[in-house]
Amino acid sequence: MTYCSQCGTKLSDGAKICPQCGIATDSHIVYIQSPQQDIYVHSRKSKGLAMTLCFFGGWFGLHEFYLRNYLSGTLYLLFCWTFIPLFLSILDFVIMLFIPNSAFHKMYDK
Repeated sequence: MTYCSQCGTKLSDGAKICPQCGIATDSHIVYIQSPQQDIYVHSRKSKGLAMTLCFFGGWFGLHEFYLRNYLSGTLYLLFCWTFIPLFLSILDFVIMLFIPNSAFHKMYDK
C-alpha cells in the first residue's frame, strides 16, 4: 500500500501524481508495511548532483557525504592533503558516469 507523503491519500499502484494534492509521487513515497504504523520514507538521490559534487568537491569527499557514506567521506576529508582522494574521486566520477540510473538508485536510495 502506498500513500502520498504530502496529504496522506491512498494511491493506486503505479500512480505518478497524487490525485488529491497533485504532488509527484516518485520523488517521495511513504510505504505502509503493516497496520502497526511501520512507516518508511523513501527519498531518491540525484545522480546529477552526486556527479557534480564528485567533480568539484570529490577531493574533499562531498559526494560521499551526499550519498550517506559517512565513513568514506571522513576518510576522503582526512586524507585530502594527499592525492589519494583525488584519484578515488576521479574513479567514482567515471563509475557514476557509466552506471545506469536504475543501478545507481538501487545502490544509494535507502
